[in-house]
Amino acid sequence: MITTTDYISWTDEKIKALVRPNIRTLVPYSSARSEFKGRADVLLDANESPFDNGMNRYPEPLSTDIRQALAQIKDVDADRIFIANGSDEIVDQVTRVFCNPGADAVVALPPTFGMYKVAAGINDAEFRAVTLQPDFTIPVETLKDSWDDSCKVLWLCSPNNPSGNLMDAGVVEDLIRSFPGIVVLDEAYIDFIPEESFLPRLDEFPNLIITQTMSKGWGMAGVRLGAAYASTYIVTMLRAIKMPYNINVLTKAAALEALAAPEKMQERVDLLKSERRRLERELGEMDFVDHIFPSVTNFLLVRFRDSDKIYKYLLDKGIVVRNQSYQPNAKNCLRITAGLPEENDQLLAALHAFI
Repeated sequence: MITTTDYISWTDEKIKALVRPNIRTLVPYSSARSEFKGRADVLLDANESPFDNGMNRYPEPLSTDIRQALAQIKDVDADRIFIANGSDEIVDQVTRVFCNPGADAVVALPPTFGMYKVAAGINDAEFRAVTLQPDFTIPVETLKDSWDDSCKVLWLCSPNNPSGNLMDAGVVEDLIRSFPGIVVLDEAYIDFIPEESFLPRLDEFPNLIITQTMSKGWGMAGVRLGAAYASTYIVTMLRAIKMPYNINVLTKAAALEALAAPEKMQERVDLLKSERRRLERELGEMDFVDHIFPSVTNFLLVRFRDSDKIYKYLLDKGIVVRNQSYQPNAKNCLRITAGLPEENDQLLAALHAFI
């Protein structure tokens, strides 16, 4: 068991030693757009079509404009930001950078985001699961007892999906300092509680990667854009294995338009938080609801007396929620996202009519 006296003093060399040797020495693919620097009036280097339709040119490969916009909003150096095709790409690439196939392991705390396990399977890494406690808090000592030197990545999701709770900051800090590898703090829902983000503390933890997304608070799940914040060395390793043009021009245009108006995002986040609280109040008055787990996100995890019956009933009414009953400690639970007020009215009306 690891105690608080066993905190790791990280150096650049220790971080580099965690990277797979073949990735550490990999020479990234050099695209036409990455080789050319500056401005030109005539582009004849990339075998593109010269007919301008707004999409005939390859995108700039490092998404510099998006990184600069995020750097200003998040107060983080742009060189410490990696832009990806959704958080899913980040999960896969972190696993590939740090886990030797057939030899290394990742650790996660289900119920949580399912891509951690999928990425481990794709990359032939052991998926070591330590179940959250019934109240979805972290079993710290059990978790520490589970890891060893083969464990290269620890996935922490806070606020957690599907439970909606924020992990204790002191516990998270203890785990970052104790874990003998890379800790990834998934903050996909942090826009609903930004004051709790670890991003302002990134410099304290050389082995920390923070992931965020434009899918939730920013309301842009369809464009598939995620960001990882880490040391410049870790960002360099993630860039080394990415596809040359992983962010397309349409995604970039949509993302930049949204990032230029963060106040609109905040207005929508405030509305969704208000609607989540309304759902919590009204659902709590229904006699077939056993428990509503505390949430700081745009969704609720609700335990019903018979979730399968409720789930099927809502489907018959044309209302889709997420059945989480197969997840650890989530028997008879449905995950319900706060929608527009009129959508929530429809859900509540259907449940009030349930017999």
